[in-house]
Amino acid sequence: MLRLIYRESVSERLDKFIAKVLCDFSREFCKKLIQNGKILVNQKPAEASLKLRKDDIIDIPDLIEKPECCLESENGPLDIIYEDQHIIVVNKPAGLLTHPTYNEKKHTLVNILLGHTHLSSIGLPLRPGIVHRLDRDTSGCIIVAKTDFSHRDIINQFKNKSIRKTYRAVVAGFFPPEVEEISIPLSTGVYESPKVSVRFGHGKEAKTKIRIIQSAKNATYLEVIPITGRTHQIRVSLAFLGYPVLGDKKYGRESVLINRHALHAYSISFNHPETKQNLSFTAKIPNDFLLLLKNLGIDPYLL
Repeated sequence: MLRLIYRESVSERLDKFIAKVLCDFSREFCKKLIQNGKILVNQKPAEASLKLRKDDIIDIPDLIEKPECCLESENGPLDIIYEDQHIIVVNKPAGLLTHPTYNEKKHTLVNILLGHTHLSSIGLPLRPGIVHRLDRDTSGCIIVAKTDFSHRDIINQFKNKSIRKTYRAVVAGFFPPEVEEISIPLSTGVYESPKVSVRFGHGKEAKTKIRIIQSAKNATYLEVIPITGRTHQIRVSLAFLGYPVLGDKKYGRESVLINRHALHAYSISFNHPETKQNLSFTAKIPNDFLLLLKNLGIDPYLL
């Protein structure tokens, strides 16, 4: 039995704390441990939503074996940008989940990747190889690890903020040119909550840099660079300013011009986990995004 004492003065949800401690396991797997009564707080089973207090005692059972991969491999199209024996970088299409969930275990990027290659065991049972993710309707660059060493190295690069990601977004309205950076506190609330919210005094800082590429027809084409990596950071930040991503049903509204939110992970730069060489990749802008730009009268090839 691993016994931990919560030393922080600020309370934290049990499920989030356990996910940090058992960092080689997915958050869904950690949540299941709590739901099944395997995690004890002050010698009693606890709810995932329990707020830990200073000096609480948390017991985690020994011999938690990393679960075997029980996911089905699938044949499907892959837009591979780069691949070697350590990592694979792909252009994820919109409409495809990055990894399975307990409710949706098939037809995800991970399933298709498993039909193509082996992946890191870290993140099993549902997230093998996944070092970061894109929302279902966000297209673009995503790195996936093939080995455990590569997985840990890239995770550390994300933690150290040495990985640079750029996005392309189309927002509703004429975005003000004087706004070049957004810094707001975001809170993910509870696992069951579908939305991320702005919570001054409670949330974690989300910093985003913004550059206008072109404006036309009451819309603006933006380059967006997230400095931090909060859930839904770009979408919430832009919506908070009153310029939601076009087609964002969760934080804005549907659009007749595009049937998903107009957000594309355009490029990513990082150091190769083995060679330490700096690598930079771009993901081709998908056809639905190009059509949106054309209908707005925006040149898709502007940088």
